[in-house]
Amino acid sequence: MTASIRIVDISDTFLRYAGWVEDKCPLYATVAEATATDDHLLDIASEASVSQPEPELLLAAVHSLLLQGRDHPLAQFYPTCNRNGPDEDPVPHFRDFCVTNEDTLRSIIATRRCQTNDVGRSAILLPAFEHVSRIAEHNLLAQIEIGTSAGLNLNWDQYQYEFDAIGEIGKSDSPVTITTEVRGDHRPPFSQDLPTITHLRGIDLHTLDVTTEQDARWLHALIHPNQLRRHQQLTGAIDIAREKQPSLVEGDAVAELPTQLLAAPNKADLIVFSTHVLYQLEESTIADLRSLLSDHSTEQPVHWLSIDPDEGLGRPTYRLVTFKEGDVTESQIAQFESYGNWIRWQGA
Repeated sequence: MTASIRIVDISDTFLRYAGWVEDKCPLYATVAEATATDDHLLDIASEASVSQPEPELLLAAVHSLLLQGRDHPLAQFYPTCNRNGPDEDPVPHFRDFCVTNEDTLRSIIATRRCQTNDVGRSAILLPAFEHVSRIAEHNLLAQIEIGTSAGLNLNWDQYQYEFDAIGEIGKSDSPVTITTEVRGDHRPPFSQDLPTITHLRGIDLHTLDVTTEQDARWLHALIHPNQLRRHQQLTGAIDIAREKQPSLVEGDAVAELPTQLLAAPNKADLIVFSTHVLYQLEESTIADLRSLLSDHSTEQPVHWLSIDPDEGLGRPTYRLVTFKEGDVTESQIAQFESYGNWIRWQGA
């Protein structure tokens, strides 16, 4: 792909992103739309790896520098930096910030990845884990997360959950409380007694270490600056992870998964899960993962849970694929909001 063709593709990506984020973060929608027609800013964004979403990386790189304390008028538009933003066009300030800090931004975009570790998704994982526990007749469970980032969703049993019409579940003294609306006619499967997990591992090509300020700040930078509740949840989850550090493995999922599958207790049912990861992978890589899980199911049942956009930045889908002695069953088990604000169980 030539540089000019890629710039056109990146421009289209920024336009799609602007439409998707319009009702979530108006600031990002405004600057993303402007970036789509600015060749200089598009060139900066093109430092991203071809497997990474350029809008998210450019915006997160800018946010990271502002959170670090970079002095610039643009900070006034970011609630994470200044909660009383001015009523004026942010685009000139955004462009000036990017040009002024171009070398640093290029370096961040080239070396960082979009690894949003949103703990709100734990509220969407929770009923699926209970669902699998019932399928497994409450057998012991082992879990492996693909694309684990900093492993914050591996600590899902350390959070408190509030589901309307259902009540509170989990740790009442947790610094993380996740509130989720239950929609539709089917009640998601819940239990006050959380499933018993005997083994936890996370795999990521580039794991993040939240004991370092740089990686903790990067996770905050990936969250929209106006979503202060998510920032509060992340702060609590980071505090937990610093006390209860998840076991993470750095490497390619296809290369590392065979070893991690064998490390799981073979008397347990195995859950392999990912959130907003597979859409970044090649189809051949997903096929390789599927083959590995199918082959391993001759040793123990494997339940593969995946949450991903259905098309580009579209509504996410939530699939469960169960492998047992080579046989496969598949179902879509829920609809939900990307950050765990609501779930509609589909009666799987």
